[in-house]
Amino acid sequence: MERVKAVLAGQPVDRPPFIAWGPHLNLEDKHVGDFTKAVIAYEDQHDFDILKVMQNGLYNTEDFGAVIDETRDSNDACFKKTRIPAITCLEDLRSLTKKDVHEGAFGREMEIIKILCDYYKDKVPVLPTVFGPYRMLGQLMGFGGQRTLLEGNTMMDFARTHEEDYLRAMDVLTDQVIDLMNGFLDVGAAGFFYCPGGTYSMDPSTDADYLKYIRPYDEKVLAAVYDRSFFTMLHICGMDVQHMDHMLDLPAHAINWEDQSPFNPSIEQVRRKTDKVLMGGIDRNADFYGGNRDKVKSVIKMKTKEAIRQGGNKLVVSVGCESPREITHRFVVWHEVMDDLAE
Repeated sequence: MERVKAVLAGQPVDRPPFIAWGPHLNLEDKHVGDFTKAVIAYEDQHDFDILKVMQNGLYNTEDFGAVIDETRDSNDACFKKTRIPAITCLEDLRSLTKKDVHEGAFGREMEIIKILCDYYKDKVPVLPTVFGPYRMLGQLMGFGGQRTLLEGNTMMDFARTHEEDYLRAMDVLTDQVIDLMNGFLDVGAAGFFYCPGGTYSMDPSTDADYLKYIRPYDEKVLAAVYDRSFFTMLHICGMDVQHMDHMLDLPAHAINWEDQSPFNPSIEQVRRKTDKVLMGGIDRNADFYGGNRDKVKSVIKMKTKEAIRQGGNKLVVSVGCESPREITHRFVVWHEVMDDLAE
């Protein structure tokens, strides 16, 4: 906690904070006891400076009536399991109302975060995962090949062609997300791993679209809780993100993205545009692989030093998104690198 606060202030530290998250705990994440024990075991084993909680990726749709299939195994990604979306027609969208964040699936997540915050107290910042209103609306409408209101079109297509219904739903979900985040803060969360809308190039939109249909809602949500949180990281998800320049001044304390992707800007490029804490430097899809342990350690050390060079004091060394299951055993090597830097 002290190391993270120092970095937020741009003060010198013994070493930068470091963090990875993932994989999803698909078999445990709907049971409070099993999930919290698994998360604590993960954090205590790897000793990351920040705990990003890998919650069920559809927890925010359960209370709205989505039919979600059970996961079959630990690799069966939970966010792909919606069988019947919560919103399948315009009538569903027009009748959308807020849910009580202390009941149902939301209540389960409140209990999970409270247990974790009570356990780590002032030692490790706990960040629940929160999806912004645009992302949440897309989740409520379904994913993949399911037949939904989108009918093969993108979310932005829907926003343009059903503007009145879209804007009303976004107002409801904005209030819903604010309630959720305030609830998490009430039980001790330090901030959030916040996923804004409009990042994916698979849902193409112009800058004008983004500034009209997406950004105002993320901005309202983040501004509502900014003064109550001390470390909210904006996770700009995707290997080829769009509208990133328009996201840099959203009310968050830190920015995380796949800086190792050749299609995204580097830490150095983003540093020129903002003095916020930047999070990245490690390639989750490459740097931990290989049978030669010394070579892996050398690569991670080189990447970490390069991230420090590019990001300066206001840096958290991190991956860009969910870590593959097979690399978690290599986090011990990364920890050795960070200990070496501290010495």
